[in-house]
Amino acid sequence: MAKSELKPCPFCGGSARILRLRGGKYCVACSSCGARGGAVWVKDWHDTPFVAQGQAAKLWNARNEMIGG
Repeated sequence: MAKSELKPCPFCGGSARILRLRGGKYCVACSSCGARGGAVWVKDWHDTPFVAQGQAAKLWNARNEMIGG
């Protein structure tokens, strides 16, 4: 799994990490408080987890900006 640049949690400032969920989904979650970003599925047209992980990181970072982190 490639490292993506993840911003700290907008709620507690904790570090974030990419999680693999059931059903071929990925999301980013805070290691401290457990806050989660949106889930992204590995799609047939990407067929690589790397793309889904990058999209999950983008969702997390965009959510962080919207909250003011």
